[in-house]
Amino acid sequence: MAVETSDQHRRSADPYAASAPEDKYRDDPGYGWVMFAGVLLLMIGTLSLILGIAAVGNSHFIASHPRYIIGTQHGWGRVSEILGIVALIVGCGVFVKNQLSRWVGVVVLAASAVAELLLMPSYPFWSLSIFALCVLAIYGLVVYGEKISSLKP
Repeated sequence: MAVETSDQHRRSADPYAASAPEDKYRDDPGYGWVMFAGVLLLMIGTLSLILGIAAVGNSHFIASHPRYIIGTQHGWGRVSEILGIVALIVGCGVFVKNQLSRWVGVVVLAASAVAELLLMPSYPFWSLSIFALCVLAIYGLVVYGEKISSLKP
């Protein structure tokens, strides 16, 4: 004799229970944040790569003769390029629900956030915008990322 749980009882009392989707198809509310963080990682990677190319190429996109606390415009351009490439790779890893990508993403986003603050003399509004996106992506990966590997495809 099987005991009915309250969820099963609710389904049997519901006249539309036959047309209701199964539990395995129910969306996880935190999964949207993880995917949002993955999209932000791809955006941040692309924008960092663009900024790095502009900084290395001495483009007019960057403010003329900025003064940096540490390093030069060419050096920070290379750092931005490397962080951008890694962020693009990690962003793809988040979409395939790789748990290691989640933690590497947090580290890359934190490094990118610090780098953007140090790049502020060259393009202040850009740097603050990318910094804010990094913080949002870190939030999505840290708060809701624990469920990333347990989700069913």
